Amino acid sequence: MFSFFRKIRQKLLKANTITRYIAYALGEILLVVIGILIALQVNNWNEDRKAEIAQKELLTNFMVDLMADSVLLGDYERDLSTVVQSHRELYLVRKGILEPTDIKNPVSIRGSIRYHSITLSNHPNIGTQVSDEEIRKLILDYYQFLAKVENSYQQYDKVVKETVRPYLAKNLTLNPDFLFDNDEKDKSALDREQFFKVILQDDFGQVLFETNLKAEETMEYFDELKSRNYALRNLIKKEVI
Repeated sequence: MFSFFRKIRQKLLKANTITRYIAYALGEILLVVIGILIALQVNNWNEDRKAEIAQKELLTNFMVDLMADSVLLGDYERDLSTVVQSHRELYLVRKGILEPTDIKNPVSIRGSIRYHSITLSNHPNIGTQVSDEEIRKLILDYYQFLAKVENSYQQYDKVVKETVRPYLAKNLTLNPDFLFDNDEKDKSALDREQFFKVILQDDFGQVLFETNLKAEETMEYFDELKSRNYALRNLIKKEVI
């Protein structure tokens, strides 16, 4: 190709046709410019295509983690509902409506859950990486709500570890044989006889109030988070499919 153009230039120069040579030179420059523009356009298209693929991969991985978090949220809600149910039963015992032996899982009052967001751990900066404005806004809103959920959970966990457990230990409600006596049947972490006495004390009512307040609040946050998780996954699914 370049050899062909060079022969034409040489022929025009020999013929001493300056006007034709200038016209030819301008045409050659125009062809080069067009070629460069086409190459740039192809390169831009390739870069845009790569960026689009990267965005879809990022959002797909994010959606998978959202689905995993949704499953975990179901587990957290079930665990907390067991605790809240025990709170209700303890309250009814204190009111004389239930017998202490009717409490299905009394030891759950000292239990906590291990809340953790896979999505936040794996994608802490995704709000700055997503190009779609609508999805980015919903992600940022979701992460702001995650912070509220984490704060509520931390308050609940703190009450259990710093108020409920020390109170039960101080009042000798824990069964010291639970971890060591492998021959004991129907083992429980609680000394039920002592526990049933303690739950009728006035100060236990204060402990029950505080832990139930935090547990119920955290349950409400988990329920709202599940709804937000579902809405975000649906929006992302439309983008990546």
